[in-house]
Amino acid sequence: MVSEFPFSYSECFPNRTLLRIPEKLKISGNHDPEMLLIIRLLSGAITLEHKHSSKKISQKENYFLADLQGYSQYWDRNFPKLIAEGYGVEQLSDFLNSQRFSNRSFYKNILSELSYFFYYQKKEAYLSAFIFLYRVLEHISYALPLIYVSKTDDFKETFNFLKRLMTKDAGELGFFKKFIDTVYKDDPIRESSVDFEISLNTESEQSNTYKLLFGLCKSEMIADSTLEPRVLSIKYTEVGSFLITIRNRFFHYMNSQRNIESSNIPDIDVIFSLTNKKFLYWISTIFLAVISHNAIEFERMNALILQQSSQTETQ
Repeated sequence: MVSEFPFSYSECFPNRTLLRIPEKLKISGNHDPEMLLIIRLLSGAITLEHKHSSKKISQKENYFLADLQGYSQYWDRNFPKLIAEGYGVEQLSDFLNSQRFSNRSFYKNILSELSYFFYYQKKEAYLSAFIFLYRVLEHISYALPLIYVSKTDDFKETFNFLKRLMTKDAGELGFFKKFIDTVYKDDPIRESSVDFEISLNTESEQSNTYKLLFGLCKSEMIADSTLEPRVLSIKYTEVGSFLITIRNRFFHYMNSQRNIESSNIPDIDVIFSLTNKKFLYWISTIFLAVISHNAIEFERMNALILQQSSQTETQ
């Protein structure tokens, strides 16, 4: 027996926005494409409901931007610009419609994990939310690189790209880290950082928490904009390693390692309340890079087909 999906989704836009949006980008609540739901979820443009608890969550934070600022009723005008300059909502609609039957099982799993993340974030159960965040990372570590190259029609280019990702580095999720390095090779974001702000009730708690998180980091993870004890800045390409380190040091207690000692923490949820949103922002930007690449490839292939068709008609 197939179990029921644990969440349902509904529209959050006012009527004036819905009038501007193509039908294929609207949420009907009935067999909506998983990729559409993920994009709407991560961009802060959806309402989700946990069926078992009947808990509704209005997700308005935009995890594709560092400040998480949502687009509200102007989502249709602003989100497509993240794909590419001059990219429009009709193009986005056509692309997502073309992908509605592709990798559905993968996107369904991602949608579920993300939905549980937001569900536990809303409950302020930040440790539980982190578990689902890490599960997202595990899901995408091999899948996203393969989806990234699946849309190219140049098999030699695909082979060479994958060959560059293959490394003898046995580190966990090393393939994914190499993928990030390769995709962002000439992108300014590669030299950027993700700032984890440490803002707590007392200076003592703030200092102790900063030292705990800083102590988990290797020197190559730390970015110049780190400001003790208020901001721990992690290099963009090292955020995944930081996430994995936190997972290992708390969930997999290791002798002779700098573990997160629960006896030293008044409330473990506080630690993850400081990191979860930034981790999801980082994951979302990589997801967006893959979607953008494939959307642009879709446009390129359509233009090529149109050109070939036009040439055939003139012959």
